[in-house]
Amino acid sequence: MRIGLFTDQFSAGISGQTTSVMMLYNYFKQNGHDCFIFTSHSKKLVTDNPDIINLPGIPYPMKKMRQYRFSPFVKRHVKVIEKYKLDIIHVHTEYYLASIAIAAKNELGIPVVYTLHTMWEYYLDYLSKPLNKIAHEPLWRIARRTVFPKMARGADVIVVPSKKVYNLRHRYLMGDNMVVIPTGIDLERFEGSTESKRTDDKIVFLYVGRLSPEKSIEVSLRAFAEMKNREKAKLVIVGDGPSMNSLKKLAQELNITDQTEFTGEVPRGDMIAYYHSADAFVSASKTESQGLTFLEALASHLPIYAIRDEVLEDLIEDGKNGFLCDSPEELTLRMEFLCERRDAPSQFKPLNGYSVQDYAENILNLYEKVIASKNKKR
Repeated sequence: MRIGLFTDQFSAGISGQTTSVMMLYNYFKQNGHDCFIFTSHSKKLVTDNPDIINLPGIPYPMKKMRQYRFSPFVKRHVKVIEKYKLDIIHVHTEYYLASIAIAAKNELGIPVVYTLHTMWEYYLDYLSKPLNKIAHEPLWRIARRTVFPKMARGADVIVVPSKKVYNLRHRYLMGDNMVVIPTGIDLERFEGSTESKRTDDKIVFLYVGRLSPEKSIEVSLRAFAEMKNREKAKLVIVGDGPSMNSLKKLAQELNITDQTEFTGEVPRGDMIAYYHSADAFVSASKTESQGLTFLEALASHLPIYAIRDEVLEDLIEDGKNGFLCDSPEELTLRMEFLCERRDAPSQFKPLNGYSVQDYAENILNLYEKVIASKNKKR
């Protein structure tokens, strides 16, 4: 099969979208398929991989949207796509590359599968923080009517990674041509590692992911700061993003700088060592569409200490492999208890259905159904 993966945010730090694309690409190539990644940068991509095709665009002028592109050269890009004789296009974005993918479908007759990775209603601060604060719902109605109908009408099938997102399909103006396929991770890689960065006997709480407002990292910082016995602990925050400076400033204000480590962005291969160095994974985010870092933590036998969210309810069994807390105060108490007793939940069940192979084969089966349906209509 000849497969095109379309994404705007390729190689943009720690991102579930980029991780998903690379997992599919690597699996497809290893199993004899021709797979190509179509992305957009304003300059030539620094890569020797001929399977990564850059369709250049112009960056948006807004500071927080610079990683996204627009371009008047859609027809020119469709001609480039035509040369690859794709059997299927899989879109992992809603913006520039999505428009090009739909144009390729209309002009070349290539069927399109679309994955909704992100719960965009929680990202409206990137458009206008003041407006989002005072008029979230009106701004969301404008944003969703601008973005999502294009993919709802244009895609043959829509993939979502969790029941949480599926249950919100009408809020995102999506139809019922939707299937739930969880994104997988390399379970063996995380389970089998013995790497560690531990240097002392303190209890280590770990966060891994993008540092941005919608992740509610400040809630975890404040919960950590409220611990009565926090001198026995350390909070390690792995990742980078627009909130880095404000989070460092908050740590200073809370007087926890000496007990908080911001690593910045680290190579993906090094992150496993951070999971295996920690005693618990902590998160207050309620905006995850699935949360791959939660899966990575559990695969590393690292218990989850988190604010309750629907995506975690199928993964976390309270007291067995983590705790789902109903408030920041409860999160603080759970963290205090771990520091006092040094006894973390350790009953980890197999993550059946969440391997890379499960994910990629489910996607391949979907491709075959979409192609067969398209051929039948022809």
